[in-house]
Amino acid sequence: MSGTRARTIAYIALPLVLWPLSFDVFSRYFVYGMAISTLLLGSLSLAWFRDRLRWVRVNAVVAAVIGVVMAGILYLVFIGGYALLRFMGLGNYVALVYEMVRGMANAYALSIALVIIGFMEEVYWRGGLQELARGLGGVFSREPWLASMIYYTLIHISTLNPALVAGAFAVGLVDGILADKAGLTASILTHIIWLELMMVLLPLVP
Repeated sequence: MSGTRARTIAYIALPLVLWPLSFDVFSRYFVYGMAISTLLLGSLSLAWFRDRLRWVRVNAVVAAVIGVVMAGILYLVFIGGYALLRFMGLGNYVALVYEMVRGMANAYALSIALVIIGFMEEVYWRGGLQELARGLGGVFSREPWLASMIYYTLIHISTLNPALVAGAFAVGLVDGILADKAGLTASILTHIIWLELMMVLLPLVP
């Protein structure tokens, strides 16, 4: 196996280790675990695939506006999703996520960590990984966001939390398409602003 192929396989497989560690094994330190995990993945993306990252695919101002607007829309989607989960008697799964987040960081540390997580998650999932998906052929070469969305959703199954899996699907879908059509700048802004709304500014669970 060539060094390049081995590196690519390791790059793709890392979340299979890092996500269970952050969400399950070290859930008491979830925020910091995710910050470290996404820093590693994002740094590898910048080091190995920086020439393939598509930061802006439309006008930069348009990309920024799209990112901000979509963050608000995504937040509204999650409000609706939370209402549906509560109706189904599954609202406690959302509360569990908030317990993990709030149990470790104060508001200032959390805000900074969320910026790191949002930025680096996008650089990995919708940046390096999504661009690698273009080489898979077939529909993935035309719509690489499908591959990143599927993987991003599946990687959350280990949490056994339906709210997290459904949330990953929504974020993977929105940010995947944004990164592909408008560029990483738009998806990064959407992810960071959405995280800050969800966890700091207007949390769904008081």
